[in-house]
Amino acid sequence: MCMIQTLYMHAIIKFVLPRIVMTQCSFYIVMCLWSSTNAYLHGSSSSTTNTNITIITRHMKSKEAEEIGVDYYPMFDMMSFLSDLDVVIIAVPMIEFEDVVSKLPVDKLRGKLVVEVCPLNSHPKSVMLQNFGPDVDILCSNPMFGPSLSDNNESPSPVSWDGLPMIYEKVRIADMRRCDKFLSIFERERCQMVEMTAEQHDASTSDAEFVTHLTGRLLDRQLLPPTPVMSKEYAALCDVADMTAADSFDLFYGMFKYNSRAKDLLKKMRENIAKVERQLAAKEAYLAASAEMKNNDRKQLIEECKILLREVASSSNIAAKVEEKDGKPAESKITKTSQKES
Repeated sequence: MCMIQTLYMHAIIKFVLPRIVMTQCSFYIVMCLWSSTNAYLHGSSSSTTNTNITIITRHMKSKEAEEIGVDYYPMFDMMSFLSDLDVVIIAVPMIEFEDVVSKLPVDKLRGKLVVEVCPLNSHPKSVMLQNFGPDVDILCSNPMFGPSLSDNNESPSPVSWDGLPMIYEKVRIADMRRCDKFLSIFERERCQMVEMTAEQHDASTSDAEFVTHLTGRLLDRQLLPPTPVMSKEYAALCDVADMTAADSFDLFYGMFKYNSRAKDLLKKMRENIAKVERQLAAKEAYLAASAEMKNNDRKQLIEECKILLREVASSSNIAAKVEEKDGKPAESKITKTSQKES
């Protein structure tokens, strides 16, 4: 499953930052968080190194920043926030990405590496190329980590990223050493590093992303009540519902807006639901008709039995009347013939 921004930032803060600390990196990382969801700002990271982690967001408070072991700047102090930084990670919903990037002080980003982590990369890539000059390095990325990261918030040890895909494109990189140092965080965790263009990434994942989140929004927890015994299929549906339940609608709308095939996928989903309904109705009508036919056949058989019984009863009545008229029991022709021969 493709990583959403909130899960990704939770992973960065809780799991990546300690790993940066352990590697004794000398560069500074900053995170611009404009998302309205701050549930991912949990956990802690020890700060016993010269690596400086800085966060700016609309909703985060300084106390929360202190709890997770990072520096915090309020929104009005953007100039100080962007000073002396090497890597800037922008984590915002796609529908806000262009507006946020256009308001960043471009002169403060010169000589820095800017990383975006949207679930689709073509739009952010286009926006950054339009707004940032050649002196700003650009890296598009999509760490495709599943919901297990958020499910292990209370885990005392970092969650393994072994084999999880990390999709990225070095859109424009002047300082290759710095970019490779940032990507090495994921390489050391044995992530599956996949380099492809933003256009290739979106072509191969955008439909799956949208359908997955659409399915999760359709399958809310009211349709998936907890059960004492759970099949693998049911558990998988519950995981999808739980993952999308934590997402903002803005993130989902971004997947819709920046996917040219999203409307066709919605139409196909409606057609498939209608097809299933028609199949269920047709099967129900067939079984009802079959039962009715069997019931009619049974009634017809009963009526035929009644007619036969009436005929038998009528024959018995005629024989009885003949006996009363002759005054003696009726004898068979075989009996009479036998008497004559004697």
